[in-house]
Amino acid sequence: MKRNTPLITLLVGAALGVVLLVSNMLATPSGAPVSYSAAAASAASVPATAAAAPSSPAPAATESSPASAPSSASPAESSAAPAESSEAPGQSQAQSSPAVSEPASAPSPAPTRTTPTRATYTARVGGGGGSVAVAVHGSKAIAYVCNGSTVEGWMRGTVKGTKLVLTGKNNAHLTASYHAGKVTGDVKAHGTDFSFSAPTATKSSGLYEATVSVQGKTIKAGWIVLNDGTQIGSLETDADSDAPSAVPAPKLDLATMTARLGDLVLHAVPVDGVTGSGF
Repeated sequence: MKRNTPLITLLVGAALGVVLLVSNMLATPSGAPVSYSAAAASAASVPATAAAAPSSPAPAATESSPASAPSSASPAESSAAPAESSEAPGQSQAQSSPAVSEPASAPSPAPTRTTPTRATYTARVGGGGGSVAVAVHGSKAIAYVCNGSTVEGWMRGTVKGTKLVLTGKNNAHLTASYHAGKVTGDVKAHGTDFSFSAPTATKSSGLYEATVSVQGKTIKAGWIVLNDGTQIGSLETDADSDAPSAVPAPKLDLATMTARLGDLVLHAVPVDGVTGSGF
């Protein structure tokens, strides 16, 4: 038994070595497929990833990122566009404003004359001793002064600029200047001098005259109606004579433009610088 022990030990060791070798051999093939399948799995995963790459949304997202950049820029452009459009109306308005102001640059009308060349002026003379009326029609002028009784005188003449020089019978004369709606000067009749400043006549105020021939004599009456409605008139019983013959004139009815001297009816006409009546 003791002689067989080493042999048995040797056999046991050999058997163990064979077992280990077989185990190693069995283990090696099984390990290779494992590594091969892992490599294959990894290789398969790489193609799968590569195959998935075209259909992956990542590139699409990468392409959409630049696309989103222009789209984000487009609002900026659109925001700039309103700025340009908002500037355009301002420019059009600025350009249209000269057209609006164009009528304002049109030539202004000529200034109104302060000295009318066609007008009638009436006023009381200085001191209240009578009234005076002056009618200017273009280059001609007629004046009348009376005190409602014995003093009266008709005068005619021409206009020289703004100056009036009028004369009548019995040395009656008037010198005056007119400006800004007034005639200012001096008048003399029957040896009596009067100063006056007469404004423009209004409404029915003014100078009126009536002439009629009776038994070879000319009867001539004159009335001055002031702006306040006051009426003063004198009448010549013989207007063709140089001798004074003035008397108070009958009242003139402005509605009918007539006055009655007894049974005689006098028909009056206005001596109007505006219309030229009586010139």
